[in-house]
Amino acid sequence: MFKKWDFIIIAGLLILSFLPELFFISSNAEKGHDNYAEITVDGKIYQTINLSTHKGIDSMDIKTESGYNIIEINDHSIRIIDADCPDRICVNDGAINSPGQLLVCLPHKLMIEIKNDDPSETTDIIPAH
Repeated sequence: MFKKWDFIIIAGLLILSFLPELFFISSNAEKGHDNYAEITVDGKIYQTINLSTHKGIDSMDIKTESGYNIIEINDHSIRIIDADCPDRICVNDGAINSPGQLLVCLPHKLMIEIKNDDPSETTDIIPAH
């Protein structure tokens, strides 16, 4: 059966298995890079919102000659909650909060992209050079 040292070795190995996770958590907390949402309309920057420091729920209306979108910022995420475009795909996409994620409303030429001031934080699989 199991002996006293078997339990000690198993417990020690379990503790050691969590050390890499603790290392990555502490290294990410020290970076201090901010995520922000860049909202563009017709290719021009409409507004930039710092998601890392945002608290609570805010909403904004974006009205263009093509139509309107209502955007909700909830703590560290952003989403389109209403639009008058015919397909409403942008509304069904849900919230985004990680660098590299996009929300796009093609009929209204609206794009919301999550960016980070650290270029190594993007989720691109193929780097754009």
